[in-house]
Amino acid sequence: ADTFTDSDVQKFSNANLISVKMDANDEDAHEVFDEYNCKGVPHLLFVDNKGNEVDRIIGYLPPSEYLARIQDIRNNKHTLDDYLTQYKSGKANVDLIAGIAMKYEERGDSDNAKEFYSILIKDYPDPISEYYQRGTYYLASDAFKNGIQMALNAYIGSFPDSPFIEEAFYTMTYYYADKEMKEDELKVYAQMLSHFPDNTGILNSYAWRMAEIEINLEDALVKAKRAVELSADDPNSQANIIDTEAEVLWKLKRFDEAINAIEKSIVIDGENQYFKDQKEKFIQSKKEASQPV
Repeated sequence: ADTFTDSDVQKFSNANLISVKMDANDEDAHEVFDEYNCKGVPHLLFVDNKGNEVDRIIGYLPPSEYLARIQDIRNNKHTLDDYLTQYKSGKANVDLIAGIAMKYEERGDSDNAKEFYSILIKDYPDPISEYYQRGTYYLASDAFKNGIQMALNAYIGSFPDSPFIEEAFYTMTYYYADKEMKEDELKVYAQMLSHFPDNTGILNSYAWRMAEIEINLEDALVKAKRAVELSADDPNSQANIIDTEAEVLWKLKRFDEAINAIEKSIVIDGENQYFKDQKEKFIQSKKEASQPV
């Protein structure tokens, strides 16, 4: 296979595209982000000269894969318009239907995504297929967000080995957190931890969230320490998890332990200003706590 570099990508982009880079924190970027229903960064949006979306790339791709994608987009190949043209000409198959559904999903067009995922499930019923599981997850997630609260738990029960189980749990926790439904949020975290007892990301997310809402702090500390142990072979990840442990200790007013913990993160990543700011926060809290009232 051909191997391409960033310079190859740059040459093609300069010759075929007009590139505009926007800072996700800028107000103008927020407006574009919202207008096109973008989620996540990096997020590359390709539009024609009338502002109509042609395609998008979400996340990072290595140069060779990225170049192949933008060449296809430039040639209107493997785009939503291309897929719909094939579909209307009668070339329906499982890959094409799934491709259309996922394109609509990326655009935040839930009505059309649901329509094509429903076609996929009806016409190509294969419960072990990732397409099928993705479609059933999408429909369950949409139903959950629209008031059918048992939809995602039913999905988890029906597809316990699905690659979307973790995402289903997170969807519920984010929803309940946003609605300030703490009791329901805590129930989902309990299910999540039972299902994934040694998942460092979930252990860390739970511990950080408990520090945010100042609930179950002792249990959060146990989970954070467990995540630190499990991440021993990934120092950068471990540094961030130790930061969670330190945050929980700070909320427990165990300031010396919090300072000692964050110092471990600083040893791993001495350039990280956030860790240094955390240490100053803990030191300041210790000083304030020691002052006579």
